Amino acid sequence: MGSSAATSPIVSLRRRGRLVGSGDATPRWLPGSAPRVLALHGFGGTPREMELVLDAAAATGLGGAAPLLPGHGTVASELAATGWSDWYGAAESALLELTENGTAAIVVGLSLGSLLASHLAAFLPRRVAGLGLLGNACWLARPTDLVLRAVSSFRLPDVSIPKFGSDIADDDARRDHLTYDVQPWHAALHVHRAGVRTRALLPRLRMPVFIAHGARDRVCPPANARRVARLLPPPHPTPLMLPRSRHVITRDLDRAQLRGRLAEFFNRVARAGSAAQPVEP
Repeated sequence: MGSSAATSPIVSLRRRGRLVGSGDATPRWLPGSAPRVLALHGFGGTPREMELVLDAAAATGLGGAAPLLPGHGTVASELAATGWSDWYGAAESALLELTENGTAAIVVGLSLGSLLASHLAAFLPRRVAGLGLLGNACWLARPTDLVLRAVSSFRLPDVSIPKFGSDIADDDARRDHLTYDVQPWHAALHVHRAGVRTRALLPRLRMPVFIAHGARDRVCPPANARRVARLLPPPHPTPLMLPRSRHVITRDLDRAQLRGRLAEFFNRVARAGSAAQPVEP
């Protein structure tokens, strides 16, 4: 058994499942006023990719936090051992902590984070004053969605597939983006399934929603932005399409435009006074 494990390509790939890029994976905290902003990173990512969201919050005087989700920021084998309940539990705990002073928060998520943010908005609506969906993962691009369907249908064993760079058009940002160098497929299957569940939750959301997507996204189709907008209750928000950007829009070529529009959204939610309503005990 020891000999076969040592030569297993799956074990080998998992051992290579390390963080690549620069910076650190520690959670971020931003002092400031309410409504505070909860920024949730994507699958295989870290809080570093949500710094732009906290920058937009700082520009409007708001506080915020970007937690590190379970299984992230260490080695990919730890991500392979986690799933939706772990990620959602951490996101929920972060939201409860951020709103313990009695005011709701603005929750913004990228990719996997967008699904977590949507679920928080659906199940804890009095704690969510506004919702931001960046590169939402309600549908995954082909062939990823087809592979994950096959993994689910045929109950294939877990594997970690090498990841050849993040989906970022900006060359410098792509080279130093902090993420894993492999993708564990069973953990990714949790993202796929959560996307399906999220689509059913969207019609019940009543808070202001901001949607942004990269027009060149190869992970989550750009059409996701319009699809999600149509599923939300009227008046449907108009998605911000970033023409030069791919999936990780918080670090891509149109990031300055995204930062400005996020700041406008945060200001609008704060002015509307929706954050002033009491939250659930």
